[in-house]
Amino acid sequence: MASDDDDLPELINEDNADISDDSDEEKWQEIKDDRDEEVPTTCLFCDSQFSSIEKAIPHLDQVHQFDLRSLKAKYSMDFYSYIRLVNFIRSNKIMNPKDLVSTDSSPLWLDEKYMKPAADYESWLSYDFDELEISEATSQTDKVIKDLRDELKIKDQMLQQALEDMTLMKESYKRLMGKEESTSSTQKKKNQGSGVASVSLESDSSYFESYSHFSIHHSMLSDTVRTESYRDAILKNSEAFKDKDVLDIGCGTSILSLFASQSGAKHVYAVDQSDIIYHAMEIAQINNFNNVKFLKGRLEDIEMPFEKVDIIISEWMGYFLFFEGMLDSIIYGRNNYLKEGGLILPNRCNVSIVGYGCEDRYNNFIKFFDNVYGYNMKCILKDILREAHVEKCHDEFVLTKPNIICELDINTCDLSYSNFTYDFSLDVTKDSKMTSIVGYFDTFFDLPQEKVSFSTSPAATPTHWQQAVFYLDEPVDVKVGDVVTGKFICQRDRKDLRSLNVEIRVFGKVFKYDLN
Repeated sequence: MASDDDDLPELINEDNADISDDSDEEKWQEIKDDRDEEVPTTCLFCDSQFSSIEKAIPHLDQVHQFDLRSLKAKYSMDFYSYIRLVNFIRSNKIMNPKDLVSTDSSPLWLDEKYMKPAADYESWLSYDFDELEISEATSQTDKVIKDLRDELKIKDQMLQQALEDMTLMKESYKRLMGKEESTSSTQKKKNQGSGVASVSLESDSSYFESYSHFSIHHSMLSDTVRTESYRDAILKNSEAFKDKDVLDIGCGTSILSLFASQSGAKHVYAVDQSDIIYHAMEIAQINNFNNVKFLKGRLEDIEMPFEKVDIIISEWMGYFLFFEGMLDSIIYGRNNYLKEGGLILPNRCNVSIVGYGCEDRYNNFIKFFDNVYGYNMKCILKDILREAHVEKCHDEFVLTKPNIICELDINTCDLSYSNFTYDFSLDVTKDSKMTSIVGYFDTFFDLPQEKVSFSTSPAATPTHWQQAVFYLDEPVDVKVGDVVTGKFICQRDRKDLRSLNVEIRVFGKVFKYDLN
């Protein structure tokens, strides 16, 4: 039986000569010599030309502050990551190395699509990235950073343990002081009354979580009517704020706190249960506001580092003014923390309604369900009409004079503020079909130096609050000179204290709506 070696063909070169070791070494030397040749190169970030990549690398460091070695160490880059980096720069025409990473320093070039070259020939891809040496200093720095991170992790664990121990100590103290604590808790519950603070924080968590999203803060901050009214009320009345202690309830991004501090307040206490408060802290620090103290928690649940303040500021208004029930917290703050004769901003609001008639909107929305791709979907209209809708209304479709149905003094109102009944009378100013009743509110800052106010009326500059629309089941013809009378009943929803139930009796019918 023949061995396996006997079956192997003899290895020969093209001239039928045996391949020698010397031949191998000569060919490898030729390849190495080819690789050592200089390759003309263009800078990664500008149009500068170089005779080789080795000469271009110092230029990257000196002119663009781009250290390829440090980058390799920081992101543990291999040759494939390097290929993606070069193709990412060329594909996106990056001119600033800062554009290579996101705001949290994550690399942007890791997508597989950047394995494909951006051009037919790219000299940087011929560079042996694996041979790029990471300096000892860089390695040492990375080690120091790692050690510091490990140390910080250990300290975080120790801090967490300390916090847990403190919690246990507090619980033990509460048990020892059980009777006194029970009395205090009962009194606190009594002070809170039947407002939103009577709802457990767990049950109310979704409300506060909604204010952790940045889109809602962008919407509020970019509302110039809202933000500039507060700014003018605070900054144009600096005498009222000078050397005063200010409480900002529901501070959000802290814009009102910053205005108050800028206006000369001595101390500003910013309170918010939402996680947005952590960003507010950073915003105040970046802008060098050192007299703003942040307190995370629901106002009714936390201990304050002061007895009383001179001024309370808050942007508490919701849709149709009362939605969300945040005024409950302002009333709590007023009753517990405001000095006698202190200021509340805003100090006054009112709610108005008008008759409204936009047939196009009514047909496109309400009548839409009469025929949906040939199907009758009228059965869901009852529930649709039950909802109060928040929409942008236009003055051209307002058919009546406004009627104020509720006037609110923030200095004296109580927790029943959203429970009211009003017999309204709307004077018709246009011949048209009335399709809905529209509600809106006005806000007032009655201050000594300069009074400020704004409106969310369809006739005013649009705001993020828009208007509350209560649709009728059928359009009603009205003419100039007609007077539309009825009864408007508003009540807090007993099952959801931040929501509202509205009943409108008009045109011989009773319409019920939920604003939730």
